[in-house]
Amino acid sequence: MNTVLSGLALGRPFWLLFGGEAASAFGATASVIALPVVAMQASGDARQAGLASTAFSAGILLARLPAGVFADRFDRRTLLLYGNIFGTAILGTLALLQSRSALGLLVLTSAALLMGMVGSTLTPAENVAVRNFVHPDHLPRALSLMQARTAVSLIAGPVAGGALLTVEPAWVFTLDAATYFLAAACMAALPSGAGPAGAGRPTLKAAWEGIRFLWRSPFLRYAAVNAAVLNLIFNGLLIVIITSAGGERAGLGIGAQTAAIGAGVLVGSLIAPAVARRLPAARGIALSTGAIAMALTGFALVHGSGAAAFLLALASAFGPVVTVLLTTAQMRMTPAELQGRVHSGISFLSQAASPLAPTLTAVSAHAFGLFRTVLGAALLVVLLALVGNVVTVRHLHTSSQATAGCFSCDSGGFETASGQGTGGTELTGTPAEGGDRKPTDRNNE
Repeated sequence: MNTVLSGLALGRPFWLLFGGEAASAFGATASVIALPVVAMQASGDARQAGLASTAFSAGILLARLPAGVFADRFDRRTLLLYGNIFGTAILGTLALLQSRSALGLLVLTSAALLMGMVGSTLTPAENVAVRNFVHPDHLPRALSLMQARTAVSLIAGPVAGGALLTVEPAWVFTLDAATYFLAAACMAALPSGAGPAGAGRPTLKAAWEGIRFLWRSPFLRYAAVNAAVLNLIFNGLLIVIITSAGGERAGLGIGAQTAAIGAGVLVGSLIAPAVARRLPAARGIALSTGAIAMALTGFALVHGSGAAAFLLALASAFGPVVTVLLTTAQMRMTPAELQGRVHSGISFLSQAASPLAPTLTAVSAHAFGLFRTVLGAALLVVLLALVGNVVTVRHLHTSSQATAGCFSCDSGGFETASGQGTGGTELTGTPAEGGDRKPTDRNNE
């Protein structure tokens, strides 16, 4: 089946993919807050709540690199279908056991680990499937919609999960199971043959091929560093917000500033396609990263919660812009047979240090103060913007040409549903150049 589009619509396959995973992401964000709450209620021990959350994060990291191999080796529709069916089974089991007051801590922790692994496996499969179903000219729009979906799920999912937790925790798991089932139904309706099946090399060797390709490209190395630094900073901002809050209305200020980050991500997701159309990749990445640095500097200087919330929203709005530009470029310059492994390699590297962010921020704030901590983060982002401008200008066009020369049409952006390329897409010189599903899977992945 040929999915080449006229240029006006993203097409039915994309909307099936988007809609199914949007439902699943909504349910997942509700379950992620339910897991530690249920563990705490069952044991009365905060350490058990932390263990449930840690198990979920560990599942994401453990599965990330193998997930890229699977996305390159197997049909992506099949991976998405059976992954969502497996997710339905896990959440359905949790709902049943919780409703009967028979959910033990070992089962809960094991389920959290499996949920993280399922979400981590689905993420690169979905990301690469987008390349199969979307014309290269529409990749920025498709990716920005996926970023907006993440932002909406981060806002709506916890609200729904919190409301259901006050009534009956089993309902949260039931909701998530239903969203997984809906996602599976959408995946079943996708056209088959979403991408070629790769050679059956050993998993570790195949994963290393993706890391090696990534590391040989200065631009892809920069993309991984950029995502890692921004993830580290944004994941540490919550500690800054909590520490800087004071007075009787501290809780209100914390809530407003935290919500501002989610609102900024949503706005940034909506403006990303326009930025990708109007700015070259190098300039767009440098300017957006620089804007984040300026907003963080302003956040370090202000004292009112309203102004702080605005600057946090401004900083977080440019995160999705950087992500869309980097990811679109990565998709266009990576050969088809390495798409999943390169995506999962960047994701793994960008998230590996994120769990340390709250602790590092707290230690830095204690040693140097909040102002110097945030100002230091802003200066680090300024350096990131300067390096990014040099790297993208010098290497992006060269890397794209080299990839096209070595891999012919499979290195370009767009494949049909049967996995056949339609020709390479030049990364530079066009107006649209440049550019986990689960809640911990990204601001910048």
